[in-house]
Amino acid sequence: MLQKRMFFSLMAAAICLAMISVPAAAQEQRGRGGRGRGGDAPAAGGQRGAAAPDPVKPAIQIKPNLWYIADGGANSVVEVTPEGLILGDTKNPGAEIEAALITEIKSISSLPVKYVINTHPHGDHISHNQYFIDQGATVVGLKHLKELWEAGNLKDTPGKPSVLFDKDYDLKFGGSELEAHYFGSAHTDADTIVFFKSKKFVMLSDLVNYANPSPGISGTNAVQVPGILDKLLKLDFDTAIAGRGPLLTKADIQAYEKTWNTFMTRVRDAVSVGGATKETLASQVKQDDLFSPGLNSPWAFNANFFSQLFDALKSNPNGEPRQAD
Repeated sequence: MLQKRMFFSLMAAAICLAMISVPAAAQEQRGRGGRGRGGDAPAAGGQRGAAAPDPVKPAIQIKPNLWYIADGGANSVVEVTPEGLILGDTKNPGAEIEAALITEIKSISSLPVKYVINTHPHGDHISHNQYFIDQGATVVGLKHLKELWEAGNLKDTPGKPSVLFDKDYDLKFGGSELEAHYFGSAHTDADTIVFFKSKKFVMLSDLVNYANPSPGISGTNAVQVPGILDKLLKLDFDTAIAGRGPLLTKADIQAYEKTWNTFMTRVRDAVSVGGATKETLASQVKQDDLFSPGLNSPWAFNANFFSQLFDALKSNPNGEPRQAD
């Protein structure tokens, strides 16, 4: 009898232990899963699990003396000249990303970076400017880019530009020529098109979005996009790259312009002919055939996009760019 009681006691203890261990293991597994895209629900402090790894990729040559370095944040572009390097965008924060970016740049050339230019003031584009300043580089930027940087949540991030321009800038260095242009606001109010003129190559900022199917542009700024693309396509380039994603051709950008023109025509027609209101505009505009270059999912808009766009059509019907102060 004693042996039977001991047997049943041990069985009960084992069952209880299993009931405790399984949820704990499942919880541990969910915690690990938080490192993937989407992660798990926010923890008690309101913070999600660590973001998905985004390691810096090996440098890829675009043309002679022109390279790009993907991931770890936005695409970075390096032009090699006999007098030093020109660098576009400096990626996300983090010591590992900084070290990897430096390693890839040194694999391209032993020459120092002499100029840095940022396409807009988000953390995945600007976070390692200061390293290159400390090595003797000059950071060039749109005046309004610096203003937004100083006013935003990255105001304490060092590395702000010291050479400023209101709208257009031309750099002649090492036998090469680079132009920077503010053609209008799209992803931010300080989007800068960087034109490596000698290489017929442009950095697009996040004018074309590859992070998700959204065009990555607010409804307020959407009215400016056709004009930005029109000005962009007047530049003499054959290859381009956005903040994320692959190399693009000029034909890709022409197709993207056509998509935006189609979209804006539908929006204007819905308002002027269809009598759309701020509340009904989204439902009166066909959207399921609008794609960014190379993406298979149609554009998806957040809840505020069409109400912002409706207001922008009233306040800025011609899509005029922000005027420099």
